[in-house]
Amino acid sequence: MVTDDEGVHKRVLEAVMEKMSTFSLTATPPEMAKVIHKIIREVTGNDDPYRLVKGRSNDRALDLYPLMKKIIGTSNDPLLASSKLAAAGNSIDFGVSSESFRDYHSLIEHALSSPFKVDHYGEFVGRLSHSSSLLYLGDNAGEIVFDRAFIEEIENFRDIDVTFVVRGSPIINDATYEDARYVGMERVAKVVSNGTDYPGTIVRHCSREVQGLFRSADLIIAKGQGNYESIDGDKGNLFHLFKVKCPVVAGQLKVNVNNIVFMNRIGMESK
Repeated sequence: MVTDDEGVHKRVLEAVMEKMSTFSLTATPPEMAKVIHKIIREVTGNDDPYRLVKGRSNDRALDLYPLMKKIIGTSNDPLLASSKLAAAGNSIDFGVSSESFRDYHSLIEHALSSPFKVDHYGEFVGRLSHSSSLLYLGDNAGEIVFDRAFIEEIENFRDIDVTFVVRGSPIINDATYEDARYVGMERVAKVVSNGTDYPGTIVRHCSREVQGLFRSADLIIAKGQGNYESIDGDKGNLFHLFKVKCPVVAGQLKVNVNNIVFMNRIGMESK
């Protein structure tokens, strides 16, 4: 994506392989990705290799926004429909595939017709009904347009203060403040940076503001597999919403790759 120079490719690979040999087997994928992508940025001299991809993803998702709103508005359960669309948006992940998100309409149709393979939506609605604050941990650019539609429906369902968290600086195609502002997220939520460039949420490394919000929010939505892989501990008020993208996580959850899940880990253990 950055250069066709095979000499640069070789230097990146050598540096990454040398560093990988030092990784702990207990390190999470987001912890490793942070290091790997720092090497890529340093060797290539490009501080945001995915900038153009993020811009295209945001624009293409914004083009679909009116369709999303129409689908949600005509649904028998607008909140459920918007949650499934948000899960569909998690397909926009160029850290997994450079072919992400080519056919938007098929993506939407498949999400609406697919059940959550781990389905704690009912528990989420129950908690939402009694919550005054929501912390929404975002994931990828483009995807955040789908998140915006979901947040709007959450706010239609319940008068609630929403804070949307983005990455502190560029990492893969994860959303930063620049992306959130571009897609109009500030119109529906307070947008804050987590202060890190992990492609996930490692709470102890986040800004003090985000750490405080993580402790105090009535309800938390952690979007994307990176947030699932990186958040330590179980909280009854924390729900993961994502598309399963690798066999390891699929095996943990007893689902298939490409399934969508809306889950609370404590809820998993109680079933």
